[in-house]
Amino acid sequence: MAQRVLCVGEMVADLIAYPIEGVELNTDYHKMERFSVLPGGDAHNNAVNMARLGNQVTYIGRVGRDVFGSVCVDSLKAEQVDTSHIVYSETAEQSICLILLGKNKQRTLYQMFKVSEEFCFEDVDLSVLDQADVLQIGGTFHMGSFDGEGAAKLLKLAKEKGIRTSMDVSMDRRGRWGDLIEVCYPYLDYFMPSVEQAVELTHKGTWQEMAEYLLGKGVKNVVIKAGDKGSYFLNESEEIFCGCYHIPVEDSTGAGDAFVSGFLTALGKGFSHEECMLFATACSAQVIQKVGATTGMENFREIVRFMEENERVEIYRRERH
Repeated sequence: MAQRVLCVGEMVADLIAYPIEGVELNTDYHKMERFSVLPGGDAHNNAVNMARLGNQVTYIGRVGRDVFGSVCVDSLKAEQVDTSHIVYSETAEQSICLILLGKNKQRTLYQMFKVSEEFCFEDVDLSVLDQADVLQIGGTFHMGSFDGEGAAKLLKLAKEKGIRTSMDVSMDRRGRWGDLIEVCYPYLDYFMPSVEQAVELTHKGTWQEMAEYLLGKGVKNVVIKAGDKGSYFLNESEEIFCGCYHIPVEDSTGAGDAFVSGFLTALGKGFSHEECMLFATACSAQVIQKVGATTGMENFREIVRFMEENERVEIYRRERH
């Protein structure tokens, strides 16, 4: 039976302009090769990726009643994600992220959160918890009415029902960081921030110190995503470092979400944490080869084939006593 996953949180329309080598606000004409409107946002990306990997997925979030909201919802429906619990806003526009992508594959983002800020705990149909094995919250720090106490309340209810809980976060432009989400830590089985986010959350210098800090706050398992430097896992009994595939990068948008999706999918199949790190890394490798947050994600069988056909990435595991 497929793992039943509940993806809760932010959905965003990504407006991708390429190539943008410099931004000058003047009346001059600048040539652009490509402009795309693609669905994105952490929870949306998790939902699409996990459905494509063979999970049974339900998405819950708030969406704008505009063309950009329709683009996002249609992409979920195309992957057979259950969208029947979406709440449509009557007042806010769909959240948008303008991505300026350079030929060197670096990028800068301009974001408008709008409908994400409206999403709240009361938007969640709690009956879905009776049909879920995993709860993944994505888009934390962009959901002003849900982050912190609202998320903690949902995570607590999920844990009481025996559901595996997970969260990753976005960058917090308001500087609240751990002060806002510490209430969530005791209810998280897995917490998967990027290394940049982990620095802000913990104010520690090394990956191990960051992870130790989060374990001390109540998180059961910590995964730190560090881009082309690899990833790091820590819990009370084991420590794992995993490298990454050296492949051409077209667009890094969604790489972290792909990692989270792969990790949780592998967990649902009974993989060890070491195997989960390897599979998650392979999922990220798919996404970065194409423009768009989920465009490059393959199905489970294709990910396994990719792993078989490419040299195994560096991985180190140590038991802790």
